Amino acid sequence: MTKQVNINMKLKRRLSVGLAAATLVVAVLFFAGSLLLMESWFAALVAQTGLTLESFVALFAICIIVLSTGAFVISWKQRTFLGAGLLAASGVIFLIHPLTNFITHLIHPQMTMGHSGAIPWGPILVVILGSAILGLSLARGIRIATTVSV
Repeated sequence: MTKQVNINMKLKRRLSVGLAAATLVVAVLFFAGSLLLMESWFAALVAQTGLTLESFVALFAICIIVLSTGAFVISWKQRTFLGAGLLAASGVIFLIHPLTNFITHLIHPQMTMGHSGAIPWGPILVVILGSAILGLSLARGIRIATTVSV
């Protein structure tokens, strides 16, 4: 019985770390895609597939929400810093592009970058989601660090 419990705990830990790693991969793909959308050739390629700018942001946002929530829920009773670290990294990467767009817009208002003009709620949604992922992963890491193991 103890052996089966240990196997289940290892599988849960691996699954939660795998979901956190998948979240990081999707966040990196979102960052790369949002940078490439500023290039005319990539925007034309995306338009040929039938994706609009709104669906591009929504697709990655839904994937990030599902993967990060799954990783957080599965790792609830697990003690793994790797999962918390991967989620924190994905939250930071998810936040980088809209924050750089905002800062660039403050410094040079004549330069409109990316999708901030096309989707007024897009960067706000990404900042909220990235902050939520980062906050949950930091809370998870602090909880792991302060828990005393017996």
